[in-house]
Amino acid sequence: MKSILFYLLLPIFSFAQCLIPSTTYILSSGSAEGYERPRLVITANNSPFVIWSKPSAPKAIKSRKWNGTDFDSAADLVNADLMLTGFIGPEIAAKGDTVYLIFESLLHNNHVIYLKRSFDGGLTFSDTIRVSDNSNTHKFAMPNISVREDGNPVISYMECLPNWTHWKQMVKTSFDFGMSFSLAADVSALAPGEPCDCCQSTLVTNGDNVYLLFRNNDVNVRNSYIAHSTDEGLTFTTTQDLDGINWILNACPTSSAVGAVLGDSIMVVRRNGGSGVNELYKSNVNKDDLQKSYFTQLESAGSPFQDKVEIATDLNYFVSVWEESRNGVKESFYNVMGSNGKSLCNGVISDTATSGHKLKPDIAYGGPYAGTFSVVYSASTAKEVHFVYAPLMSVSAVNEVSDLNDKKLLKTVNLLGKTVLPESNKPFINIYNDGSVERKIVVE
Repeated sequence: MKSILFYLLLPIFSFAQCLIPSTTYILSSGSAEGYERPRLVITANNSPFVIWSKPSAPKAIKSRKWNGTDFDSAADLVNADLMLTGFIGPEIAAKGDTVYLIFESLLHNNHVIYLKRSFDGGLTFSDTIRVSDNSNTHKFAMPNISVREDGNPVISYMECLPNWTHWKQMVKTSFDFGMSFSLAADVSALAPGEPCDCCQSTLVTNGDNVYLLFRNNDVNVRNSYIAHSTDEGLTFTTTQDLDGINWILNACPTSSAVGAVLGDSIMVVRRNGGSGVNELYKSNVNKDDLQKSYFTQLESAGSPFQDKVEIATDLNYFVSVWEESRNGVKESFYNVMGSNGKSLCNGVISDTATSGHKLKPDIAYGGPYAGTFSVVYSASTAKEVHFVYAPLMSVSAVNEVSDLNDKKLLKTVNLLGKTVLPESNKPFINIYNDGSVERKIVVE
């Protein structure tokens, strides 16, 4: 006869991919060196190349490059004679050791968008190449840049009339590695209204496809849009409103959407304040028809302000970084998503041992060691530029067992995980719908 029945309730362990920050490198310190809005690319041999702005006189764009064991000394890429301007700052993109730098200059009253290029991973750069039109009838501002798979750059910038009205989002593309560019395409003409006058656009490239992400202004509805080109950025034919909540605002929010390609879709992350809370939202967007699969919060932390998001992928996971104020101090936070968009881990990427705000982070896949992500940010209180590399690692978490009365049995397995029918004198494990497990043995 059956003489005894006993069981042991076990917690179930789940595993999440989390970003584990390593050593912090201080690349610049103090107003004399500058520390504003660092940007990051990974060149050949997994070598990070970092730029940042020095907005105080004499203005400059500075850089440091990883040499295999540490960062080289700082170099000036743009000096005060080029009259660096723009409240957002320069941008950089790379494919191998081909590196492009783009920035806004005040050498002309209507501003000029200039490009510099390097073919040795950022060690030396060319003279300036004018990208914006040579025009007395329009102003130009807020450039951005990406690199297609063939190593050629595609750039975006904003154009307006001399009185700062009638804004447009323009795109030009190059087929000779930045020496010359195509005629400008007015991409924002595909959307109603006109683009936000202080929101920089961003670019995503994939084969012959170029995608422009920009924030629109349709009678103060400030939603994020995506536009698609199938001919390497020469023309754009389709666009879609990506937001699930209309963000109605009578002022420009100075925020940009960002995206990264994985498989047949683009993960787009952007800020939206339509709910009354300025939070980051994510959407998986089909590369062909631009339809989004969902519109959900990146991380719901109850914060009143999440902003300045950037994204990178290792082709398995997406990692986003952004700035956010919690407990009165702005930190650089991160989120790891699976390829299906499910959030797997959240945390702080910045060095919390350094007091004060950590702002405007940037992220790229690759770095001093294989399989890592690299992150830069401005430690504004300390007046420093910080660089940190971080691998993705599996971290275990324990889920508590729910009320036994509410759970339902899903299946029974043996100790090897094979589904079985319970037998006397043999241990087995019941798995329930709430994630709990129950180990039993029936003794006869």
